[in-house]
Amino acid sequence: MASRNLLPFVLLLSISPVAAQQHIGAGGCASSNCHGATSAAPEKDSRILGNEYSVWSVRDKHSKAYSVLANDRSKRMAEILKLGAAQSAQRCLACHAVGSPAKSVSDGVACEACHGPAEKWLGPHTAANNPHANNVQLGMYDTKDISLRVKKCLECHLGTGDKVVDHELIAAGHPDLVFELDTFGDAQPMHWRDLKPQAGNTLPRVRIWAVGQAASLAEGMRLLATRAATPAWPEFAELECYQCHHDLRAESWRIQRGFAGRKPGGLQMNLARQDVLRVLVAQAAKDQAGALDGALAQVTTLIAGRLSDGVAIAQAARAAAQQADALAARFAKQDFDAAAAKGMIRALAADVARIANDGAHSAEQATMALDALGAAAGGNQPAFQNALAKLYDYLEHPSTYQPAEFAAQFRKVAGMLN
Repeated sequence: MASRNLLPFVLLLSISPVAAQQHIGAGGCASSNCHGATSAAPEKDSRILGNEYSVWSVRDKHSKAYSVLANDRSKRMAEILKLGAAQSAQRCLACHAVGSPAKSVSDGVACEACHGPAEKWLGPHTAANNPHANNVQLGMYDTKDISLRVKKCLECHLGTGDKVVDHELIAAGHPDLVFELDTFGDAQPMHWRDLKPQAGNTLPRVRIWAVGQAASLAEGMRLLATRAATPAWPEFAELECYQCHHDLRAESWRIQRGFAGRKPGGLQMNLARQDVLRVLVAQAAKDQAGALDGALAQVTTLIAGRLSDGVAIAQAARAAAQQADALAARFAKQDFDAAAAKGMIRALAADVARIANDGAHSAEQATMALDALGAAAGGNQPAFQNALAKLYDYLEHPSTYQPAEFAAQFRKVAGMLN
């Protein structure tokens, strides 16, 4: 399960929008008068920190993505999957060595994995008065655009049609992929200037969270559609893990909650990317709630009752992705203030029993939402942070997860902000 202070150690392939251009390598950013300074420049002197390379190379787990392929867990996974050495297996390198020339795979996930191949923009981007749009035209990835930023992250933290953590990889020992844009960004060692509240963007973190929720669902639905349309369907990584991986005890909470909308043994998709978004939409985009709910209901119903009908599932998933795209575009322009953040916290607390009953993955998304919204609503007090940390700790043990216990603890933590 994800932790507030730990990004998942494994990352999937980041695909450049300008594939023909070449990567320069992280060393191209390392000079002390570029991004390799040992300390950040004062904001009054520079719009950039100047120590981005130093932060990445020393503190950022992205730079360690290749080295983890040499640990015991990775070696065991490679042995199980008959890949040979993990550090030379393309299935691993495609995910753990991104954004660098082939000679620099040891850099792991490097600068250009997120910022785009620098062959054409490396020189021009250092020129005075060079507009950002010009750099983008030359191949720099526009991470300033929240919708584009989350898509770039999800190429790694969710996957694409052919670069993905699937059920086979998870069964061999790979951690499942979990993501929430604002929480993961906050946990990452900062190598950028933090956004300031301003007119039309009162609480930047809430906007980032909202766009991330919608875009994550959209990309998840597109990945589902890609998988469902192939002969390899069904792909069990799309399903709720713990519906199968649990004790079949008589007192199981899964049996107690019943089987609304599906028969016993009918499969439940992983609803983690849906549950929190539904609450957000009900609060901030009520006029689009019906269309979203209808599209998602079609997907979940097909998976529960007609899992073998990949064509129908792919079609329904693409329709749901369109609804989520529209929401992401809306939230990117929508203003969110402290009152809105607190209102969504109250709404999450009121609906947490339903979310908790959908499983530990959904509970984890609710916790990361509380983390993001809590920060925007003034939840920086030690008491709140300690209580939130305990909620994360509870989710570290999915085998003992109980929805009622989680919901009660969640409400208690959320109540500290109202």
